[in-house]
Amino acid sequence: MKTLMALAFVGASATFSFTAAQAAEYLFDVTDKSPYKEAYQQMLAFPDWVSSGQGTSSPLQEVELEGKKYTLGQMCKPHDCGDNQLVVVFSPDKKQAWGLLATRSADDRSFNTQLLGAPDTAIKALLSKTLEENNPAD
Repeated sequence: MKTLMALAFVGASATFSFTAAQAAEYLFDVTDKSPYKEAYQQMLAFPDWVSSGQGTSSPLQEVELEGKKYTLGQMCKPHDCGDNQLVVVFSPDKKQAWGLLATRSADDRSFNTQLLGAPDTAIKALLSKTLEENNPAD
């Protein structure tokens, strides 16, 4: 039985290797070719209210973090704030921004979150804390 399972595994591995080698395409080969290009672009796209910065928002706040003053902004999808939110932090010189995009999960119990701009640990904590404070029941 062990021999049979091992042969099945080797056969499956060989089939996978042959298929992968036969295809000989890489991600960078297909990201600009149809139909991959459209799917790839769609994956990278943000909702219009995020891309345009035209969601419902509250006044900016100045927050202090590690002795520096940052600007904090919050925005949500018009008519759907409970399920689609964005928190943004601007650096003290306003030349860098980090964000946390939160969309309600399919089970309606939590948020799926996406960090934007590669924030450090302190900025991540500020973004998460702000989202949590805005959603105390979640």
